[in-house]
Parts: sequence; C-alpha cells; structure tokens
Amino acid sequence: MLVDVIMPSKTSDQIAPLVMQCIATLKMSEPAIKFNVVLVESAGYRALGQDRTVMYDQDQFCYNHALNLGLRATDNEWVILANNDLYFHPFFMTAILAAQKEDSSIQSFSPWNDFGGWHERAFPGSEYSIFYGYRTSYELAGWCIVTTRKVLNEITLSERCRLWYSDNIYADELQKRGIVHALIRQSIVGHLCSQTIDYSSYDVGKDYDRYIGGKCED
Repeated sequence: MLVDVIMPSKTSDQIAPLVMQCIATLKMSEPAIKFNVVLVESAGYRALGQDRTVMYDQDQFCYNHALNLGLRATDNEWVILANNDLYFHPFFMTAILAAQKEDSSIQSFSPWNDFGGWHERAFPGSEYSIFYGYRTSYELAGWCIVTTRKVLNEITLSERCRLWYSDNIYADELQKRGIVHALIRQSIVGHLCSQTIDYSSYDVGKDYDRYIGGKCED
C-alpha cells in the first residue's frame, strides 16, 4: 500500500530537526505501508527524508494552496494532509483502516493527538473509540487529516484563507456534501503545539473575514 503525504513547510535551520523527526516517525510507523512524502517547501531545498519536494510558487503563504500543489503532484488513493510538526506513533494508519472497516460510512479521519493531553482534555472520561463530527481541533484535527483521493476530488480546498480557518473550509466542504468525518482514538499522532508557525506573520482577523466572506482579497 502506498499513501501520499502532503506536508507544507518553510524549513529553517531551527526547525529542520523537527521536520526530519516528523518524516522519520511517519516512515517508521508502518512496516507494511509505504508513505510517499511530498514536502511543499517555501524555503530552499533540504534533504529531510522526503520523497519529493515541490517548491511553493507564491510570495505570500497560503496553506490550502500548498496542499493543492501537493495534490496535483500525486495520484495515490489514500492521502494524508499533514503539518510538519507531528510525531507519528506506530500503526496509526492501521488503526485508521480498521476504523473504516468497522464503519464504512467514514471517509475522512483525524488521528488522536496525545501531545500535552490535547484530546484527553477535549473528551474527558469518554470510552468511545470513534468520535464523529466536524469541530476543528476536536473531531477534525486540521494538523493531520487522512482521507482518500475520491473525497479530495469531490471537495474544493478554497485558497481564500492564508492559514487560519483552512481546516474550517475543509470541514464545511465535508458537511456540505454529507461526507462523514471522525476522530480515531487508536490512531495516535502527536501535534507538537504548532512549533513551526510564526504567529506574528499572520493577521487572524483578516483570515476570519476571508473565511466568513468567502473572498480572497486582502
């Protein structure tokens, strides 16, 4: 089985080890699954363990544009949309496939984030293993989405937001088309607290206006 992994990155000297760890843990996580890691790079080329580099082609960063570049460069059935600051635990993808076998209606998935007890705090005391829903950072963890090419061909990853609310756009597209999404507890991928993002570079208010207004202009 070959899975495409689209990973936007602006790799500096400081975060290069984190990105290398992200890719290494991904590739070591599943002995029977091969991951085709496509790094969509906004800085210069670096060998970080990726299988392919696609250079970002605009001056201003847009997360969904980076994802769309990577999607156009790949063609496998299963696709992971991933941040570059993740830590993949063993057999996370096997757990996703098992969940789909248990409930074939699920077509989009997010793994459970164990870093800092994120999802334990979001779902305290719950004994469920599958959590259905579209709430960003809860059931829909935008830092790691596992889905199929079919789903991604059905929806539109609008590029009107630069960074924030990109996952809201994805969630809205799923709901509009009746595509079921779920968080899978047995699939564990730690999100290391957005350590690679320079928050001062983005105007959250403008992104919110773009999200609500559905327009791309500043």
